[in-house]
Amino acid sequence: MRRVSAAVILVWLPLVVPVVGRVAWSDRLPDPIATHWGPGGGADRFSSFQALFAVTLLVGALCGGIALVAAARLRSTPGFRFAVTAAGATAGGTAGAFVATAQMNLADPADPRLSWWLVLFVVGLAWGLVVRQVAGPSPATGSAPESAEPLPLGPDERAAFATTLSSPLLTGAAALTGAVVLALALTVSPGLWVVLLVPLAVTLCFARIRVTVDRRGLRLVAALIGLPLKRIPLARIEAAQTATIEPGAWGGWGYRILPGRSALVLRRGPGLVLHLDGGRQFAVTLDRPEVPAGLLAALGTRSKG
Repeated sequence: MRRVSAAVILVWLPLVVPVVGRVAWSDRLPDPIATHWGPGGGADRFSSFQALFAVTLLVGALCGGIALVAAARLRSTPGFRFAVTAAGATAGGTAGAFVATAQMNLADPADPRLSWWLVLFVVGLAWGLVVRQVAGPSPATGSAPESAEPLPLGPDERAAFATTLSSPLLTGAAALTGAVVLALALTVSPGLWVVLLVPLAVTLCFARIRVTVDRRGLRLVAALIGLPLKRIPLARIEAAQTATIEPGAWGGWGYRILPGRSALVLRRGPGLVLHLDGGRQFAVTLDRPEVPAGLLAALGTRSKG
């Protein structure tokens, strides 16, 4: 519990940076200040220092809120370490960018130039590694996969399984990211409007996902837009198992690709694990995975028979 509390406090700590910076620099900075630099190093976009301060404070507070939610709901899972690391890196990077922007304007208020101060952004991102270290090691990663018993199917009997998955965590994170990008686009850099396409795409792809198992194999489709996300033919499936899926063991939330395996992870809990030809694996989190696992086992046995 001490590690959890310490990690959360460290995520909130970068909020001190804009508060101290406002007290120290607000009466010395020009108005407006440069907030974006072109390829030649010259400033090409400007904003007020108060807007920069407000956005930095907002991002830091949102990251702190994410850490609090993770501590309340994910502290006994690998997801807590992942969440506070990402939140710490975002809060630290934003604070580093705040200091770098202020210092480049203070160096030459008449002609602020891009300089080595920008390295503070990278240093700020490294704050996430500090938070990760304090959070401690991840707990054990779920249960061992269990082979599924084939469902009893007659020689000419047809069967199919279908369910719809949702991910409040991913859609909530996408909405939070969209809100931060929108605030930055309105106050700092209008060119950031195009970045809104990223959280929009995440929402459209992962808000609702249709999972289907039948004689053709396994299919995953983004239900809101009808976009196929994954299709595994029955002939490629060598075995179907059930397991408790830990996001940290599969690379985090969302669609993950790792050496030799991939997964669609929308939460921690029961899931379907498929062993494919070539030694690869694919996993998807869903309720009652023993049903689609048993159906795939039965369909695979019948197709080989």
